[in-house]
Amino acid sequence: MDRSRSFNAKKIALAGILTAIASAALLLENIVPTGKLGFYVFSAFLLSIVIMECGLTSGWVSYFAVSIIAFIIVPEKTAVLPYVMFFGIYSLVKSHIERLDKIILEWILKYAFFNISLYFMWNIAVNVLQLIPGSLFEVLPVFIIVIIIQILFFLFDWIFTLWTNYYIEQIQPKVRRLNL
Repeated sequence: MDRSRSFNAKKIALAGILTAIASAALLLENIVPTGKLGFYVFSAFLLSIVIMECGLTSGWVSYFAVSIIAFIIVPEKTAVLPYVMFFGIYSLVKSHIERLDKIILEWILKYAFFNISLYFMWNIAVNVLQLIPGSLFEVLPVFIIVIIIQILFFLFDWIFTLWTNYYIEQIQPKVRRLNL
């Protein structure tokens, strides 16, 4: 087997393993009583590894594979929607946007994507799933909640960036030394 095929096989294997782990994380999100948000973030971080190690095309394939597998294995199908509509796809969107290398435009596009995702998830929750917003709206005005959510998104993106930088600087060189 030539070196090119071996390299591609390793990339496919790595993407497959990370896809399986991300799918398992979404299953755990559904059955573990606490830390649910962490499983979404973890699965997004795993997808970012696929993107960094195997490329954007493999990232898209992995995203769709995780989404399909999760819809099959997760008992509560609505629990997969945050991954499909935001956490999973944000790994890909962030990667595409940050290639522009224009910080203001990047933030405009990131916030546009986030708020569009939030709008669709909100409408699905309220109109399709018939979920009525809880007491949070009785305690805080809507504009305060919106501001808090925007700040939380900023923190999520910042932590995501810290993660990718940590991976590139600390983990990736060790992975590369293993000849993966």
